[in-house]
Amino acid sequence: MRSFKLVVLLLGTVALAQGAKAPAAKAPAKAPAEAKAPAAAATDAGAARAAGGAAKLDGAKLFQDRTCWACHGKDAKTPILPNYPRLAGQNAAYAEQQIRDIKSGARSNGQTAAMKGVMVIVADDEIPALAQYISTLKP
Repeated sequence: MRSFKLVVLLLGTVALAQGAKAPAAKAPAKAPAEAKAPAAAATDAGAARAAGGAAKLDGAKLFQDRTCWACHGKDAKTPILPNYPRLAGQNAAYAEQQIRDIKSGARSNGQTAAMKGVMVIVADDEIPALAQYISTLKP
């Protein structure tokens, strides 16, 4: 249980650094470098959308920028906890639906509490690019 609390705390901090809104009483101060990072990521994603939509989004970059690697591993197959899923090679349609269900709250079992905190920094139109990217990785 202690590891789970640490992971949730870590993910919350990462989400804050990416620009998520924190509860008023617990918002940590952002360093100037952290405050600029979300804007750059948002600009990159916005430019990709303007250039042709989600199909043009870079799933590998989103995997890094949206902090997926923090729990699932940089290779998407070495998660930080043994009960977190290995994502590499997962079917794209299945992965996309799971991500959408976690974000919407339709799925709220297992370790989804940790994911829910991070999903605030993932735009709906970024989900297909993320799912497609992890489907191309060798399991």
